[in-house]
Amino acid sequence: MSGTLLARRVLQSFASPANAGRTRFASTLSANAIRKSWTTFAAVAASSVVAGTLGAIYPPTSLSIIFPQPAPAPPALDTPESHAYMSSLEDKLQNLPMLRELRGRDDAGEWYETRPYQGFPEERRVNNLTAGALRGPGKLALYPLIRVKKDESESVIFLHLGRGLCGHDGIVHGGLLATVLDETLARTVRILRYLIYFCIDVGR
Repeated sequence: MSGTLLARRVLQSFASPANAGRTRFASTLSANAIRKSWTTFAAVAASSVVAGTLGAIYPPTSLSIIFPQPAPAPPALDTPESHAYMSSLEDKLQNLPMLRELRGRDDAGEWYETRPYQGFPEERRVNNLTAGALRGPGKLALYPLIRVKKDESESVIFLHLGRGLCGHDGIVHGGLLATVLDETLARTVRILRYLIYFCIDVGR
């Protein structure tokens, strides 16, 4: 069969009424598929815009921990703003539910409270990490408040860590947490040392 004849038969088959219906059906299918794709795309795009807007206005707690919003810089030290800021923090500390609960317990008389570094001399404060360099708004804005049992068997420490002590924004630096733990344990060791000396003196 010659090539010309073969081409003519192919053209005739495409031109037949049955194939014409098939072609129209295929074109209708492709138009429906395109319309469905655009509808899906528009729905996904609209949902993404709405979800993104709502997430920005009302961020979920878990996401705000991982991606915290940038916070403004703390006020400069020894300004009226910083004094007002630290005063408000002190009020919040004194009204913490856990602290109020401890103060209202039946055995509250068996405990005492202390504020480390509160009476620290200025000449020693300037060269001290936690009492000097890290003191101020956005850092260690308040003196720690420690409730200690009078027999030194138990203590609870309330400490404010500002946002300026973060490694990643919203997450306190691990080295700072280690420093706090180090100082807390140092106080415990000093008290134990005094108790040991006291027991030795009594035993003589």
